[in-house]
Amino acid sequence: MAMNWFLNTDRKLFPAAREDSVAFIGNGDNIVFIDYQHDVVAVVRWIGDSKKADFVALLEAAIQP
Repeated sequence: MAMNWFLNTDRKLFPAAREDSVAFIGNGDNIVFIDYQHDVVAVVRWIGDSKKADFVALLEAAIQP
């Protein structure tokens, strides 16, 4: 995957997150995940591809009221 910004269109990238969330996915499996609704910016380094969606699901579950 290239280093770039990605939209969560149709919740394909992160099913547990809102469609309006975005992520920068960089070289070395680094991500910057932004959830505008909850004013959250999460930076994660060296996370495997298979764990990215799991991380976002745990993050979203932790900030739900």
